[in-house]
Order: sequence, then C-alpha cells, then structure tokens
Amino acid sequence: MKTKLLCGKKISALTLGTVQLGLAYGVNNERGMPTYEESASILNTATDEGICSFDTARAYGESEAVLGRYFKENAVPRTVITKAAIYDAAPEKFEDELFSSVRTSLKCLGAEKVDAVMFHNEKMFDKYGDVAARALQKLRAEGLCDCIGTSFSDKTRLYEYSTDYSLDCVQIPANMFDAVGINDGIVHKLAEQGTFVFVRSLYLQGLFFKNTDTLTGKLLAAKESLDSLSSLAREAGLGMAEMAVAYIRDSAGVGSLVLGCDTPDQLRESCRVVNSPSLSASLRGEIERIAERVPSIVVRPWDWYK
Repeated sequence: MKTKLLCGKKISALTLGTVQLGLAYGVNNERGMPTYEESASILNTATDEGICSFDTARAYGESEAVLGRYFKENAVPRTVITKAAIYDAAPEKFEDELFSSVRTSLKCLGAEKVDAVMFHNEKMFDKYGDVAARALQKLRAEGLCDCIGTSFSDKTRLYEYSTDYSLDCVQIPANMFDAVGINDGIVHKLAEQGTFVFVRSLYLQGLFFKNTDTLTGKLLAAKESLDSLSSLAREAGLGMAEMAVAYIRDSAGVGSLVLGCDTPDQLRESCRVVNSPSLSASLRGEIERIAERVPSIVVRPWDWYK
C-alpha cells in the first residue's frame, strides 16, 4: 500500500480507524464490540494489507488497550495517532489534564511515546485558544509525541486553527455529501504548507449503505439524495463504496483515508476499494449536484438522534 510521511513517520493510504475495536459503533453495527481475538484478526489483516497507520482515542473505549496488547504481541510497523478531549478544566489546569490523558493513553498503548496526539475536536481551541496550543506543543517538546494536531467536527475554522497553531496534522470529516474544506481548496492549501490531512466519515457513518426504506426520524431527510446517489452508482457500474472512496481519495491535499471495519473481510474490501480507479470529471460533477440538494441535518450525524 502506498505511504506518505507525517513528521518522518509512514502513513498508509488507508489509516485503520479503531473505534470499532473498543466500542459498538456505527449506524449499521449489529454485532457489538468485537472480542480481542476478533480484533487481533482485523489487525493481522491490516498488517498483511500493508496498513501501517492506526487512529485511536481515549474516548474509544478499549481501543488503545487492544492496540497496546496487539503491538506487544506482534512486532509490526505502525504509526499510532491518538486523541485527547479536555472540555471542563479550568484554564490553569488544562495542561495538567492533557498530560494526564496522554500518559493514560501511553500506558494503554504500552509505549513511552506516541507518534501523534490530536485534540478530539476543535472545541479545545474554541474554548482554550493559546492555552491549548501551548499544552500540545509542550507534549511534543517533552517527548511524549512527535506530531500534534486536532480533529475537526465543524470545519469553519479549519484553516485558521491549522495555521495559527502550526499543526502538523488535522483530521476532518468529508464525504460525497459534505466536501467542505476539499472543494473549496483549503485542504490542498494546507497540504502545500506541510499540514498532513486525514479524512474520516467517508461513508457518513454507514448512511450511504442504508436501505432508504428503513430510514426513520431525521434521517428521512436523506432519502431522496441517497436514492439519487444509488442510481448514479448503478449507472456508472460502481459500488457505493468505490464511488465514495474515489471521490475523496483523489481530491487535492488528502493524505490518508481513515476507515474502520467490523471484520477482516470488510477491511480487505476497503483495501481493494482504496485502489479502485478514479472517477470521471462528469461523474464527480453529478455527485456534487446531488450534494447541493442535501439537507444540512444529513451531514450532522451528532444531531441525528437528538
């Protein structure tokens, strides 16, 4: 699998998202959280497929511990990105709480240093500003990590925070219905400036694969757009996953796609899809025309069940 570099560390074209290894996650998840043996099988498959980068977080339940156990038992190439979330600390306590969170992550991972630490979302910068930035920089200066960054939910301040705080890496949600940050050129500009961009939520938490006749509540707003997208994929002779991945993968500035899985077979399929052909310009245009009509609630999964 192709790789790029983040602070000298290899990042595979597909970064394995490991929330599924620590929690029952996803709109289509009917299996629950996997056993360690099931997780190890997924991680063995990742290694076999050439995946060398792994995305985890303190908030992902047992994910860090699962990775730590697996890496202790298996000496495989890996670059690990973890995330911390500090929401309620007094400003003067923020640094201490961040360091405590990262040290807990390191203990779970069985490591003295992690390759990258990100904030779980931009809200840490919204609330704490320079205090949060200095704490991240101190983590790196004291050798607890090599790279720093943040994940974003709201991409409004993506460029501002990335440049103002000299972030090594960022992670954003983007997909066929929500390409803000990509189609407006921000991701390309950040990459040219040296910021590595991870992209997650390519399948919008599995929504692209939902049977639209089963949609309820706020997700009913997605039915017309999903049906149009499905028809487009059929006409192009593509699977939905192939279309979704190629649309984001080939966008300027995208460094790595963060994809999770529930089974080894799903991961093998994801690896196949990541190597699928590029979309034609006309097909990309059709996708974008459908996206223009998507109600805003559809691209806000955190609001789906409120």
